[in-house]
Amino acid sequence: MGKLFDEPKVSVIIPTKNRFDALERCLDSLTNQTYRRFEVIIVEGGSADRSKTLVKKYAGKLAITYLSQTKRGLANATNEGVRNSDGEIVIRTDDDIVAEENWLQEIVKVFCSSSKVGGVTGPTIIPEDLMKQRDLFYFQERMQKGNVFWSLLGRIYFNYFLEGEPLSVGKFFRSGAFSLGSNYNFCLKMKNVIEVDHHEACNLAVRRDLLEQIGGFDTTFTGIGDYNESDVSFKIRRLGYRIMFNPKAIVHHLPSTEGIFKDRPNSYDRMLNFINFYFRHIRPDTPDKFVRFFSYLLFLNGFWIYKFGTTRQASQLGCLKGTMVGLAQNILRQKVKNCLRL
Repeated sequence: MGKLFDEPKVSVIIPTKNRFDALERCLDSLTNQTYRRFEVIIVEGGSADRSKTLVKKYAGKLAITYLSQTKRGLANATNEGVRNSDGEIVIRTDDDIVAEENWLQEIVKVFCSSSKVGGVTGPTIIPEDLMKQRDLFYFQERMQKGNVFWSLLGRIYFNYFLEGEPLSVGKFFRSGAFSLGSNYNFCLKMKNVIEVDHHEACNLAVRRDLLEQIGGFDTTFTGIGDYNESDVSFKIRRLGYRIMFNPKAIVHHLPSTEGIFKDRPNSYDRMLNFINFYFRHIRPDTPDKFVRFFSYLLFLNGFWIYKFGTTRQASQLGCLKGTMVGLAQNILRQKVKNCLRL
């Protein structure tokens, strides 16, 4: 397969909100990149801190642009960054990552290897002491090391929903669940670049021409935009291109509880986004997938109800409405499609 690029320009898009310290660490790591042909576009989503002052600090070290977001939502923020950039490769990352010095070099290397590479991702390593700040990791540990109830729940989750491969890298399963292997140190020992189903959300590199062809990041994924990144991955694969995981394209994710994190309790948007993603890209179109999907929906709603019981946050119960609305919309949409075929 022929090469597409020689030495492409890279645009790094960073949505941010009230995370001055995290953003400063992120920008520090970008000043140390071995690959130098890149720009940084910061899209500020309503910060009340001193984040904007960082532009002056790094103006002499980075080609940096600072934008004020005009429309709410992470997908909108990313799209605004893309529109104000001009790199052949676009990278969407988070403000709470620290990139290793060869991060961009390793991403570019994979793109340059073949014209059929549509996207590149890599490890997003979360330190063990910070994993508790993400529900998936916290509850996965409970299901591995907890009491009899948690152990039984873990067997269902790991063996049925994750099909016995909970630590595989970059994989979506028939239930709609996805693996977490790219967040653990063991993936750094992989020797080869491999093809995967999707990007890591904060380590997402795509060809600009393909991103434009699919219409950018889909803003119908509401709230904090869960699944809008995976939606991009699946659309690019549908065009006939490959998403590659390079174990040397490493970022360290240091999850913050500030900024956009505070919007996470809204389970209505998160369930609605999941169902829309599933019907669009995986689909319950066989008896096996149908049972796995609806079983996983029950599992997810049980999780949110448990969260409500422990936090007393009413927004956790939005999952029930999100599930009903998501199913109704997608079932109706499918009926309309079937009628149009007649």
